[in-house]
Amino acid sequence: MNRENSGLLLLGVGGGGCRFAAAARQAFGEELAAVAYDTDEAAARSVTGLRVQLLGATRLNKQGAGGVHANGRLAAQDDLPAVLAACKDARIVVAVACLGGGTGGGATPAILKALRAEGKVTLCFATLPFAFEGRDRQQNAERDRPILEQSTDTLVLTPLDDLYAGQETAPLPEAAARAEAVMAAGLSLLWRLLLTPGYIAFDAARLQNMLVNAGPARFGFAEASGEGRAEAAAAALARSPLLRRGEALAGGRALAVGMLAGPDLRLAEVGAAMDRLRSLGRPDCHVEMGVVLEPRCEGRLALVALAFENWTPAEARSGGAAADGDLLIGVAGKDGQKDAKLHRRSKFGDVEATVHRGENLDIPTYQRRHIRLDR
Repeated sequence: MNRENSGLLLLGVGGGGCRFAAAARQAFGEELAAVAYDTDEAAARSVTGLRVQLLGATRLNKQGAGGVHANGRLAAQDDLPAVLAACKDARIVVAVACLGGGTGGGATPAILKALRAEGKVTLCFATLPFAFEGRDRQQNAERDRPILEQSTDTLVLTPLDDLYAGQETAPLPEAAARAEAVMAAGLSLLWRLLLTPGYIAFDAARLQNMLVNAGPARFGFAEASGEGRAEAAAAALARSPLLRRGEALAGGRALAVGMLAGPDLRLAEVGAAMDRLRSLGRPDCHVEMGVVLEPRCEGRLALVALAFENWTPAEARSGGAAADGDLLIGVAGKDGQKDAKLHRRSKFGDVEATVHRGENLDIPTYQRRHIRLDR
């Protein structure tokens, strides 16, 4: 699919976010539309495979945000018109950032909030600092977390300790490369699902539906090859530290699963993998899935999953009538940006809805939780 017509854009913010975005683009290819922003010129030059543009160059003298949240936010505000112009053709923006520093934690919420005001649907992958980085960076990340959560449709948090799990004894460059490869594999598979016609399609409209209906999420990736690869990949995904070793699957109210395999994939393998993942979750978990086949993946099967903490169907959000509500889904064409804004309308008029952790608090609890009342 032509990148200009895909409606999808990958956005890297800050040093770590730019490296992850560049790795994803290298894994997928240049057809993956991506932009990247940082405040540190030296760090920007070190990123390969993706041109990184500077934010707040005059304000910060191209020296970075110095770990100060306010510097990152002000730098983003200085160059917000240019960022919005770069994202103008996107309907869904997938941002990647690392929390704990000044640029990722300060600039990312400012950019995403402005994108949502423009009618974009946003998904943000953010990492939390290593435990050994100390209390200050941990506190910075915890402070930035709720601000970021309020600024995006769906926030996917990944502690770096989980992303690097199993790499503790590897040389640091090797461990970093493997961690970037895991994140890149997951992001590039998401792109393949959305842009490649498949036998079981998972298109941008379905992703948009999930993002505006679900709450915070966890991300996981696993792969296997050879005999029993479907069951092995599903088992590896269930054990993944990225999904809290199964806790995110067990407690999630919605699950999006992408499967990448070669032309030798059998229908029984699709069923085996999905049966395993469904068995780990809640009986009422809303599940969406897609399958992509590529010749280069002969003999191999990869799974990517987004496990969402919350799920509120459109009819529940709107109190049973779409005309009353705050969501229109399956948007396509030139009206897509306008319709994407509507999911934030309150039930009390054309004002901002009260949204917390992905739930619209303007809707009565019994409707949001699907509780049947005795009459």
